[in-house]
Amino acid sequence: MPQGKYIMQIEQQNQIAPSIIINKDLIKIIETLIEDTTVKTDELITLNFRDSTYTAEHGGYHPVEICINGSGTIKYITDFSFVGQGAYAELVKELDFDFSLNLFQQIGRNYPLEQGAGLFKIFQSNFVSYYKNGVFDVEVNIM
Repeated sequence: MPQGKYIMQIEQQNQIAPSIIINKDLIKIIETLIEDTTVKTDELITLNFRDSTYTAEHGGYHPVEICINGSGTIKYITDFSFVGQGAYAELVKELDFDFSLNLFQQIGRNYPLEQGAGLFKIFQSNFVSYYKNGVFDVEVNIM
């Protein structure tokens, strides 16, 4: 395990789907959140972003999970939303950009990751804006 501060460099371009570019502001957010985290290259880091006021009844900002391996490769970015009403509402994946599987999922449907490139660009822009406005509580976990 590295001693002291370990600076992880997040990859901007996905090697599997070259049209998927990670927004520089998103990279900065991730690197800032994990800069004091000591992680082995065989471990994963998950970043969980939650709006504590988000409910099925009143809406809010969707929870987001980002998973990164110890080498700085983003494995996936998933946006969750509530489906259903009242006691039957459940949190499900709405958008899932799975870089490790080259797969884009939207509400349970699978597509090649390249087909989600345009939506991913919009998603990143919105997510960065929400984060900068302080709407999320963030939790960092090492697995």
